[in-house]
Amino acid sequence: MANDASKLLLSSHQEKTSHYTYLKEFRVEQCQSFLQHKCNQHRPFVCFNWHFQNQRRRRPVRKRDGTFNYSADNYCTKYDETTGICPEGDECPFLHRTAGDTERRYHLRYYKTCMCVHDTDSRGYCVKNGLHCAFAHGMQDQRPPVYDIKELETLQNSDITLDGTNAQNALDKERNLMNEDPKWQDTNYVLANYKTEPCKRPPRLCRQGYACPQYHNSKDKRRSPRKYKYRSTPCPNVKHGEEWGEPGNCESSDNCQYCHTRTEQQFHPEIYKSTKCNDVQQAGYCPRSVFCAFAHVEPYVVSDQKKRDHEIALSELISNGLSDLKVQDEVANGKLPPGLLQLSNNLLNDIDGNNTNKMLVDALENTTNSSKILNISLPMDSIPLKSNN
Repeated sequence: MANDASKLLLSSHQEKTSHYTYLKEFRVEQCQSFLQHKCNQHRPFVCFNWHFQNQRRRRPVRKRDGTFNYSADNYCTKYDETTGICPEGDECPFLHRTAGDTERRYHLRYYKTCMCVHDTDSRGYCVKNGLHCAFAHGMQDQRPPVYDIKELETLQNSDITLDGTNAQNALDKERNLMNEDPKWQDTNYVLANYKTEPCKRPPRLCRQGYACPQYHNSKDKRRSPRKYKYRSTPCPNVKHGEEWGEPGNCESSDNCQYCHTRTEQQFHPEIYKSTKCNDVQQAGYCPRSVFCAFAHVEPYVVSDQKKRDHEIALSELISNGLSDLKVQDEVANGKLPPGLLQLSNNLLNDIDGNNTNKMLVDALENTTNSSKILNISLPMDSIPLKSNN
């Protein structure tokens, strides 16, 4: 049985013309129109060929001994992602992290082997990745993976049934083992620890990608909200437009009050699980599993009674906070507006009305010297302040 599986997986199969073209040619040659400043597919960059060196992709080849000319999973530690240059050149046996991760996505091992979670438009193009989507859209677009002899041996030694198309590789096994770890099933634990510690594995040996709970570079790193206080807003020194730059561009470093990476923003307590997962909605399955920052279930609906109880608790919190912080002294010194003194009483006295339901309370607690000031922003016209007469 194992020998039959070996023959099946090592035997060459006929690639579809469209698949063969992408596997062999996509981003392999430089765009001649771009060199003449005539390419109209540069912004946004959707050209079939590469424009800059770091977009260049090597053609994947399975050699006669059953191995690939470069790995489908293990990344090169010497490759410069900015310049697109590796000291080993095209002979490097490791994966180059090119722009768009094209060497991995369009590798013989992975290209069109998984179904895309996004729909297609009227032209048949992926609504997310466009014409060059590396994932299959429909069974007719899916192709079987081409295996490296070493991975094949690993699969056989793991007593896994091989069918030539859906065999589980070592990467899938590692991800599943991580997802089954009980502590990562706790969202509070994920919020506090995900991507906050460096990965202990050598970079080219970690095959878990987003499923690895440790970070691998500065853009993958995340500060724990329990240790650092920062908002879900991107740092203007790091993010420009839609692109996240290097966190090192911010002089405040870890003390900055804003997000420095996409991971920090998506896994921020203010945003985490607040939006439905597109993968679950469209495909009924999410490959990120417990490490997905989006909701896999329907949002929790608060009943009217629970909402009312929450409002009462909020009123008491604000009332106690104002008393503890000696707001009267602050008003007397002209640091806070007089109308703020009526805030707690108005909230408590208006429980039976509708105004409380319409209020937006945003409390930010700052420490200045040894005293604390509670800044509260409310639509004051919705609060029936008591008259002094």
